Amino acid sequence: MDSDLEIFVDAGFIYLPLLFDPVIATEIQALTAPAASTAPVALPLSSGPQGSKTVIEIQGKHFVKTMNLESIVANYQRIYPYSFQQLRRTCLRKHHLTEEGDRLQAYRTLRTILFEVMPYFIRKNKRLERKKLDEKEILNLIGRKVLIPRRYYEEAAAFLDLDPLRKMLKDLDEQKPLLKPLDSGLLPASKLRQWFHEAVSASVILSESERLRQTLHLREQLRHTDQEQVAILLYIAETGSLELDDFGFLRKGFHNEYLVYKRTGKYVLKDYYGRSYLFPDCRVAVSTAGPFRPVVIEKYKHPFLFRHAAGQEICLQDFTPPSEFNADTAIRVLEEGITALLYSYDCRRRNGYHSLDPTRCYVRTIEFVDYRI
Repeated sequence: MDSDLEIFVDAGFIYLPLLFDPVIATEIQALTAPAASTAPVALPLSSGPQGSKTVIEIQGKHFVKTMNLESIVANYQRIYPYSFQQLRRTCLRKHHLTEEGDRLQAYRTLRTILFEVMPYFIRKNKRLERKKLDEKEILNLIGRKVLIPRRYYEEAAAFLDLDPLRKMLKDLDEQKPLLKPLDSGLLPASKLRQWFHEAVSASVILSESERLRQTLHLREQLRHTDQEQVAILLYIAETGSLELDDFGFLRKGFHNEYLVYKRTGKYVLKDYYGRSYLFPDCRVAVSTAGPFRPVVIEKYKHPFLFRHAAGQEICLQDFTPPSEFNADTAIRVLEEGITALLYSYDCRRRNGYHSLDPTRCYVRTIEFVDYRI
């Protein structure tokens, strides 16, 4: 779009000059009326309202329909990710915007893990067995067991000050660009390029405005929370991991995806002959992004695991995975996985992918002799 190429815009669609070869030229000549016109002429290649024509003629030149302008703007980030990021950074600098506020963008997921799933597992501790802990008690418990760097307490004070964010949002609303639709007709590609940049910048401003509104809404929800507790939330959101009383979670790549896990501890299984096998501790996990099936995080072997590897799904019989993530999903999947590893192996039937003890009729791929007590 940096060239002087002439294009045609009609009803929100881009028409590019039709590149002729002998076959196309013959077809166009056969379909085109001899009368010349400066107005667009629809060829019999298609018929219908403006924007539905496949090929149009103007000033003796033929143009072929290609892309929809709105679709390109809406999907620009996917089509040209590098160019989009450059335009976005330029736009953010122009309007004095930063990435602030994104650290708790996954707060809804974190809240489910911290305040709904975690209390279910850690309240089984004898000292905490009397009742399910509320949000304040959970954060205070974390604060007693985890060393939170001092800078998070300082950042929490700024986080709870809503005035700068409100001003930023007000200024942004006042500076929202009014994007005019691109006029139909012939125009140089450079003008189309300029319009695209303005359209992408406008979409960035709208997106940032919505992000700031969500951030402000979240901070308003937390404005009555103690500064120390907000500091704990900021620490957890940035580090992306926490473990308490054998229950924990860790961030997996993307901001909104976590692995929620529970440790099994060491446990003993017996084979057909009554010999005991001591299995090491492992973390049984479920992803907040799905699929909602129990997996082992570490490299691990077990009769219900197909290979001796990390990240394997645990074989479960008659298990239908939930369709969405919530507290009940996490609790159910973790308990199903742990129960399968600790209690579901039947030494008489030798169920599972592998048998603890060698058999003549059983093809073994994994051995457990090193676990035998």
